[in-house]
Amino acid sequence: MARSDTLCNQSLLEAGERALDRTIGEPGDVKTQFVTREGTYRLMTLSEYSRPNRVGYQPQGQTPPQVRVSLVTLSDQGERICFNHGRELYVYVYKGIKKAADLSKPLEKKVYKGTNPTCHDFNTTSATADNVSLLIGFSTGQIQLIDPIKKELSKLFNEERLIDKSRVTCLCWVPGSRSLFLAAHASGQFYVYNEELPCGSAAPHYQPFKAGEGFTVNTCKTKSTRNPLFRWLLGNGAAINELAFSPNGSQLAVVSQDGLLRVFQYDSMELLGYARSYFGGLLCVAWSGDGRLIAVGGEDDLVTVYSMEQKRVVARAQGHRSWVSAVVFDWYLEAESCYRIGSVGHDTQICLWELPEDNLVPPRPRVKRRPDPLQLVGTPACPRLDECPILEPLVCKKIAHERLTALVFRPDCIITACQDGYVYTWARPPT
Repeated sequence: MARSDTLCNQSLLEAGERALDRTIGEPGDVKTQFVTREGTYRLMTLSEYSRPNRVGYQPQGQTPPQVRVSLVTLSDQGERICFNHGRELYVYVYKGIKKAADLSKPLEKKVYKGTNPTCHDFNTTSATADNVSLLIGFSTGQIQLIDPIKKELSKLFNEERLIDKSRVTCLCWVPGSRSLFLAAHASGQFYVYNEELPCGSAAPHYQPFKAGEGFTVNTCKTKSTRNPLFRWLLGNGAAINELAFSPNGSQLAVVSQDGLLRVFQYDSMELLGYARSYFGGLLCVAWSGDGRLIAVGGEDDLVTVYSMEQKRVVARAQGHRSWVSAVVFDWYLEAESCYRIGSVGHDTQICLWELPEDNLVPPRPRVKRRPDPLQLVGTPACPRLDECPILEPLVCKKIAHERLTALVFRPDCIITACQDGYVYTWARPPT
């Protein structure tokens, strides 16, 4: 979709030209549509997914895990959608904007006792019309593998919590693999599993395999190959919040509670670059469709864009009033001259941003400042707010009553989810 460079550059605000503490968005009514340059996005009220009885889940005690959404496309069978809410997990046929959701017929419904599902991921490589592998991570550290279509497959990993006792924060199948997956934990470690191999009957003993700046990789000392194949430890053990492979599957971006984005060459286990939040932890990460840029969001209420080519932060996007819980590039609107980024947050708002190609040129040399004693800000990995461009949102709208937790771009729609367990579909403008 062609866009005018002039219009696109209007979304770019050089720091200092306008106050940064202005109020953005409306604090009042929840919006059911919003307008962008390409037209109007509309909420499809009949394409709403939730628990079958639509009765809100009442958590007991601690705050329930955030609602996450996973999708997979099956050959000639359309799409399947998975989401978690409290101690429950559902899989439905996803009908998008074409047909109303049928909440009375979930393909899979699971209610867990003593633990909550925290994350999940479909294996898009091995999925067929007859079977699909779905990984589910839990608050108590275990990982389950099921097939919601055949219902014959059911495996447990880390069942006795001998590998890691902390919450599973992210699951990710290795691109192109039918059996390898990554599991990240709140302990600051992530593990490489092969779903075809068993876990040991005792706590694994590790030996060094590789080490680099701020990370170590270990393998198990075993006579026979068992899970986990590798254990990665990042930094000082701050929780890993999300993992994301690059579009070609060769690089891995990791964000964690210590406020760092780390980017690795996955196969060689080399650290390629890093960036730092302005403050607080980083909660979410996403790649541009061409693999040149990475967007992250977190507890500094900002969306930060990192360039793989220049190994520096090239922009920050300001508009959210609270933590950013999900950030995604809209690959379907990615153009040669501009990138489209979407984000949702605890402030119940969705924000859309445009980053023009012109913003990716290296910055002019600046007058040197006095070195920061802790070297946390004023560096290419974490520039001060007056040292990098600030993006203004194209759209910043309140679209839910509870904090938003998930955002997915599809060819004909946008999918959002919020903490009360509702998954919404927004139709894109007609082309």
